[in-house]
Amino acid sequence: MLEVSPRWTRQRLAVLEAVDCDLKRAFSVLYFVSGTSAGIYMAGWFRMNLLAFPVTPFSLNSALTIGVSAAAGVLFALLLPAIAVALGVERRLLRRMRQLDKAAVATVKHRLIAAQALPNYHEALGGTHGQHHHQKP
Repeated sequence: MLEVSPRWTRQRLAVLEAVDCDLKRAFSVLYFVSGTSAGIYMAGWFRMNLLAFPVTPFSLNSALTIGVSAAAGVLFALLLPAIAVALGVERRLLRRMRQLDKAAVATVKHRLIAAQALPNYHEALGGTHGQHHHQKP
């Protein structure tokens, strides 16, 4: 099997980093909506269970609290599979980026060591130190 070139590894890492940036933006909206709906549901649940409702018939405020809490609970329950998938995608993407980053760092070290060990061709010929290759001495 052929070895992957360092350039291909760097390009792949750059693409994964761009995708990670885009996904973080999209997933942050998902996490915010799910967190907000969970908070609303829990606030309604605490209000209904911990605060005593009067024996009189429900008021508009009580009906609104129950309706909003129920809607938030249903929304959070519907978002749970999406949250699980989003967390899985994020973890897998980060794991692949770490693997590619390790490979890129390993190849860059070897390339730098090899490049530093090579003599400069123009300096070996003499007289062109500090000049560009298209300039005449």
